[in-house]
Amino acid sequence: MAFSPTFWRMMRQLSFVCTLLFSISSACLASPREWTNQEGQKISASFLRVDGTNAILERDGSEISYPIAKLSAPDQEWIKETVEAQLLEKAKKVEGLIGVRRDVPITARLFEEPKEYFNEGTRRKSLKAYEGGAYDNKGNLEDWLSRDPGADRMTVYCPESYNGSEAYGLYLHISPGAKGAIDKRWLPILDEYKLIAVSANGVGNKSADAPVNPALRRVSLSLDAMATVMEDYEIDPERRVVGGLSGGGHMAFLTQALYPEMFQGAISSAAQSYLPGHFPGFSISDFTRGIRHERKWVIISGDKDYNYPIIQKESIPWQENNMLYQFIDVPGMGHTNFDGESFKKALEFIGLPTGE
Repeated sequence: MAFSPTFWRMMRQLSFVCTLLFSISSACLASPREWTNQEGQKISASFLRVDGTNAILERDGSEISYPIAKLSAPDQEWIKETVEAQLLEKAKKVEGLIGVRRDVPITARLFEEPKEYFNEGTRRKSLKAYEGGAYDNKGNLEDWLSRDPGADRMTVYCPESYNGSEAYGLYLHISPGAKGAIDKRWLPILDEYKLIAVSANGVGNKSADAPVNPALRRVSLSLDAMATVMEDYEIDPERRVVGGLSGGGHMAFLTQALYPEMFQGAISSAAQSYLPGHFPGFSISDFTRGIRHERKWVIISGDKDYNYPIIQKESIPWQENNMLYQFIDVPGMGHTNFDGESFKKALEFIGLPTGE
């Protein structure tokens, strides 16, 4: 039985994740079936997946690629039904991941052990500074990261165009308040750039039981929200950006400074991070060479923002040290989240391509 044009169109659309979508359950893989070609020759092998117009089979630990068109009609029909069932299952899963979802459990950790979050040299220096009380932080790494994954929550936005066949970019937003925040003005931009946005709850300037929410808890919890999204969606690691408002903007810059390998750029709305003063444990040389010097740093503010004068003043060290830095000056903007147009300008400067 020949496959319909619609079937092959679906196959091409989902080729990016064919291994994920078309693998049969482990129970099926453990049970070889008998295959017959159109000449009547038979072979016993397990079905793995479809790759283009070929069936990928497994026999004696080796993969075999065989044209589907050369298989018997019953075998072609079996593959067709199996793949369509997988497609339907995937479509149902994706449907539940679209749009704005609030209070989504954060179920993953970026690293298995707390010490892994700060085992790199500059990160260790920063950890030592924060555990020493930088910016009135109190406690230690074990305290800040000793939590139960799943007890924390996040807000996630996924464009309707997402179907799991293409890796989307990711925008990680750090809110200064108790709740994760994804501004509705950003949604058209997230759609255009094919970005999935995530913002964790509980990463605001204040914690539930202290006037200062430990910075490294805010950073690590945000990273865990990102890790959860990366488990649920196909994410392009070369299109990740971190941003935030006010104190969340400081945390966004700190997050990229600590983990520059994970982001292409950072955006701070209505807040300036002094170089290197707002980065405990860092020296200026940590920014003027290596990967941090290759990253993009964006400040967005306007003349109605009470931080506007200091943002202008503290832009100078970023420029004098030849950082890839841009200040987007928005007339009339106050101490608020950036709007959609400014968001797009920031993404253009960072160099993210649109989703076209």
